[in-house]
This record gives sequence, C-alpha cells and structure tokens, in this order.
Amino acid sequence: MTYSGVSTLLFLIPLLIRNWKKRKANKILAGILFSFSLLFFTYASSYFDWNAIAMIVAPTGIIISFALGALIFQYIKTIYTSTIEFKSFAKSLLPFIIAFVVYSIPQYILGPSMQGKGIVFKIISFGIPFLGIMHFAYYLFLSHRLLKRYRRLIKNNYANLNALDLKWLSIWILGFIGFLLIDILSGFLIVLYPSYTFFAYLNLFYLVLLIWYIGYYGAHQMHVFLIYEGASEFDGNRSEQTEIVKTIPFFNCESEEFDQLKIRLNELFTKEEFFKKQDLSLKETADILEITDKKLSHLLNVCLNANFYDYVNSFRVAHFQNRVEEGAAEKLTLLAIAFDSGFNSKATFNRVFKQKMGITPIQFKKSLLKRSQSSH
Repeated sequence: MTYSGVSTLLFLIPLLIRNWKKRKANKILAGILFSFSLLFFTYASSYFDWNAIAMIVAPTGIIISFALGALIFQYIKTIYTSTIEFKSFAKSLLPFIIAFVVYSIPQYILGPSMQGKGIVFKIISFGIPFLGIMHFAYYLFLSHRLLKRYRRLIKNNYANLNALDLKWLSIWILGFIGFLLIDILSGFLIVLYPSYTFFAYLNLFYLVLLIWYIGYYGAHQMHVFLIYEGASEFDGNRSEQTEIVKTIPFFNCESEEFDQLKIRLNELFTKEEFFKKQDLSLKETADILEITDKKLSHLLNVCLNANFYDYVNSFRVAHFQNRVEEGAAEKLTLLAIAFDSGFNSKATFNRVFKQKMGITPIQFKKSLLKRSQSSH
C-alpha cells in the first residue's frame, strides 16, 4: 500500500512539472498533492507503528487539513480564472500557520511526552485536529458553492460545455467528502476493533485512489478558462438578478437600442446561422455585434430571460428539427445532423434536446415517421 502511494506521487510529479510555468493552477495542485502525501504517511506511520517516520510527518500531517481546504478552494478559483489572489489566499492559510505554531512545534520539541503535560496540552492535542477536520469540511462546502457559481457562469459565456464544465471537479469534491466519512468511520472501527487492520488498509487505499484522481485529472487539465465575471451571474433567480444588474451599466430593455440589438442578434443566428460554430462564446458573439460582453449578457439574461448557453442551443435544436423534417435523416445520421447544427457531443445533444422538447431525438424522428404514414 505504501509502495502504491509513493509510486503514484512519483508518477504525478513529472506531469505537474511539465506545465509548471504555464499554469498557475499546477502550483496549487502541487501543494494539494504534497498535503495529501503528508496525510498518507501520517496515517501509514500511525497504523503500522513506523515511529521514525511518525516523528517527522505526524506533527504536521495531523493539522494539514487546515491547509487542504484553503488549497482546494484556491485551486478551483485558479482553474476557472487563471489568477491567484495572494492576499486572500495567504489569509486563508492563517489557521494552518496558527495550528502549526500551537500544535506542531510543541509536538516536534516535546514529542510523545507532550501527552503528559497537563490538561492544556491534552486539549490542544485533541482539539486542534478536530478543529482541522471542521475547517476542512467548511472549505469543502465553500468549494462546492464556488464550483456551482462558476459552472453557472460558464453557461452565460459559452454555448458548449463538455470541454469547459470540468465535472471532474465536482466528483473531486464528492471524493473529499467521502474521504472525511471514511476517515471518521475507519477511525471509529479501529478504536473498537484494534486487531482489524483491514480498516486501516481501506482508509489508505481510498487515499491512494484520491491522490491519483486529483493529480491525474489536474495535471491533464490543459485549459484554463477566464470567466467574464463582470458579464453576468444570472441563473434565473430574479432576486439575484436584481442585485447583479446594479453592477451593469443600465440600458432600458424597451428602448430603441434594445430593439436594434435584438434584431441584429436574431439575424446573426437565423440568417447567418452563427449557432453552427461549435466553440462559440459570448465574447466572440459580442465582438461580432460590436458591443461589450456585459451588454450582450444583460440583453440575454435580463431582456430575453435566457443565458447564452440556452439561447444558442435553442437555435441548434430548432435547426435540427427543421433538417429532420426536411428529410435529412434519410441520408444522414441524427448525430451528423446534430453536429451540423453546432453540437459537439452526442451526450450534450441528447440532453439538451430532451430538456427542450420533452422527448429524445429518436422519439422525435419516430413521431415524424408515424405522422407521415398516417397522412398517407
């Protein structure tokens, strides 16, 4: 098990170094992997009585959860914005620094004898690690909420999500939650049944899998997406829209300017079929219209009550329907027609079509055949 953990880390390090200078997120990811390596050796040394290793890694490994939460939160921000706000990031690491001073340094100096130094040291010995777990859980909640916000922003900026949505990050967060639960459960079982070392192996095995998943997907994440946060954060919730609109230069949806923009946007998508461009973005569309991305986002979200993703895909679904009704499905597959309509993956096409039409593309095709047969 230890060999697996070490070899996994050695495998991931070259992947990170390859894009170290190009991607700021890799630097945060390296910190996360290093933190998990400390955690791994802390658990392994505790379960298997590796006293020499425990003296080196355990005092820091036990409180590393204070740093892990902040690192994960910053990693998600960096993946989506390609920036690191050093002041806020440094502040988020203050609890780890305090825990290191209060807990780790005394542990390094006093070692095991610290356990017999009175009630204060006992409170520190048990209280600090517990607070670390709570701190980690809190940052997982913040990270989950931040990830939802960024994924919502993507829908306001891009027409295709399969390369941008980064669902692996959501799985990542769930993996951390699973780690907390398994850690608590295995620790409880080991206390009740000390001879059952299987629980220790289960915990370490899950940790190895989590390290591999984090490093592999993180190191192979080739894109960094700058979200145009100023453009919009609408998700259909009018109470949120009211607050966000205050930050956007106002223009009246009933004004002549709005009418002209609406006409130009509609012509761009109906006559020029701009929706067929698979990697279409809000910024590119705004540039074609010679307006700012903020104004286009305001037009879509406030005036037309639709985010960019839904607006573009409504044209794609309509184009697909027209092509199938015209008989294109007799010569082409449904997927080929979908790709010609601007979709870039089968899963996305099927999901979007069913959301908008209430039936699958195949069911739509069959309904047309039945209608055609009944008319004859």
